[in-house]
Amino acid sequence: MSESEVAQSMPKSESWYAILDAAVAEFAEHGRTGVRMEHVAKRAGYNKSLVYRYFSNRETLFEAALARQFEGRQSILADSPSDFTQILSWWSDNNRDNPLFMRMILREALDSSAAEPVAAEARQDYYQQQLMALKGFQQRGQIAEQFAPDTLFLALLAVTILPTALPQICQLVTGLDPASSEFNERWAVFLNTFTEQLAPK
Repeated sequence: MSESEVAQSMPKSESWYAILDAAVAEFAEHGRTGVRMEHVAKRAGYNKSLVYRYFSNRETLFEAALARQFEGRQSILADSPSDFTQILSWWSDNNRDNPLFMRMILREALDSSAAEPVAAEARQDYYQQQLMALKGFQQRGQIAEQFAPDTLFLALLAVTILPTALPQICQLVTGLDPASSEFNERWAVFLNTFTEQLAPK
């Protein structure tokens, strides 16, 4: 069992979750290599020795923090809309409401040299559930059959994360702050129109 798996198997407590939440904020701000354990401890309101009791190093802490973020994403899947015309706005809103998740994903992509992504098996299951949902939309005639679910999912993911992942580009292109109500109203109209174009003709 790897160090990360050992850490994940430890009994969870209030302090465990507080440390992971603090770690997410620290990693999002400072990157995978810029975080110091004592800063995580201070943000969480605990001493450094407790952080080290749970996590032997920064890498195992990052892996646990990212896995926790995916647990949160997994928990909202049951609430996803059953109508495909609403799904992109729903995901875009979720991304906007949890920017730390997106920053953690970007940190993983930028800072990692690992051969396998963090919590790969659980995350593959998370994505497979969404591919099955796309197939269901196709079977119900809401998405044209010509689109392969896996590549369509990647394209839809790219669209829905854009304002959260690259807000500066959205602002330069539209002249609007992506956090503003005006931008979000325009973005919702675009997403609804876009989903209509994926329906069978």
